[in-house]
Amino acid sequence: MLSCDRRVMSKRNERVPKGNSSGAQKSSLPAICKGATILVVDDDPSVLSALARLIRAAGFQVKAFDRPSALLASEVPTTKACMIVDVHLPEMNGIELRKALAASGRGLAAILITGRNDAETQRLIEKAHPVAALFKPVDEQTLLEAVTQALTLSNGDRGDY
Repeated sequence: MLSCDRRVMSKRNERVPKGNSSGAQKSSLPAICKGATILVVDDDPSVLSALARLIRAAGFQVKAFDRPSALLASEVPTTKACMIVDVHLPEMNGIELRKALAASGRGLAAILITGRNDAETQRLIEKAHPVAALFKPVDEQTLLEAVTQALTLSNGDRGDY
């Protein structure tokens, strides 16, 4: 987990404020991120749209899904890719989605996002061992740093993310 995200996980009632960063530019992407695909899964249309716009503006390719079954039915890249997934989704939670992808040989490093900060959500996050766990509203810079870390993992050791 990224060091900047540990503070998010350690304070149960604290949310990371929405950042007003200057916006990531395509030219600032590390080489490992060039041409990468980010899969985004969130059942809230406004969050899904905002995340997709942010990630595209940062220079990544984006595949956005409003439910787990849509992602499971699609082609999932296995290299130069990671996923941003909401913890609480219809059909199955984000952790179950990650397990289903891994079981089908399509496991990816994941960044979990959530609007809930209750004991059950914390338990799910801790059990999942994500690259990062961020609370909505998500800070843009923190999210993009987590994406870079997840992509580094997707191009290296392919263990259980």
